[in-house]
Amino acid sequence: MENQTCEQPSAEDLVGLGMVLGQNQTFGLLAGRCSAAQAETIRRLRVEKIYKRVAEEWKEFCPRYLKMSSAHADHIIRLWEEFGPAYFEVAQLTRVSPETYRAIEPAVQNGFLMLDGEQIELTVENSRRVAAAVAQVRRTLSTKPAADLPIGGRAERLEQLCDALVEEFKAMPDSSAEAFQRYRAVVLNLYAVLKNIRRQFRY
Repeated sequence: MENQTCEQPSAEDLVGLGMVLGQNQTFGLLAGRCSAAQAETIRRLRVEKIYKRVAEEWKEFCPRYLKMSSAHADHIIRLWEEFGPAYFEVAQLTRVSPETYRAIEPAVQNGFLMLDGEQIELTVENSRRVAAAVAQVRRTLSTKPAADLPIGGRAERLEQLCDALVEEFKAMPDSSAEAFQRYRAVVLNLYAVLKNIRRQFRY
């Protein structure tokens, strides 16, 4: 087993480590909301084993210093290795799954999203336009039969349906007692179905 814990870290190591440790609050946000530079640094910490300067195991280092699980850190690293920095440039502006990003990846070039003849710069000011373009691609993917989608695509479709369902419930206006009883019946029925699914798959 490598013994790197007793060595003194170099200045370069400390800079790399500090880049990450100084961003703990940022990493506490939703998955995928880290910058390309942060994702690259996480990968470097693991690949070059810089984390061993302060922790023996990666699983110990991540929750203690990055404030995230090692599984989440590994997920970020996989995204970086598959897509490079462009994925994180888009993900900082709008929620995008790997499945959706694969569909738009050819249109992401040099800091721009080029879709349907429109060139959108990947900046915070254009976040709404980027989100609308990604949503358009997502709708195209959702028209495919479920059987034709990989597991990632199916999960994304379910997530979209869940989001839409939640919005429907939240938008339910105050109504008569009779309408409320129907609303309550729908909620209870949904609860029972989800409970059975959870029991079936042992979630």
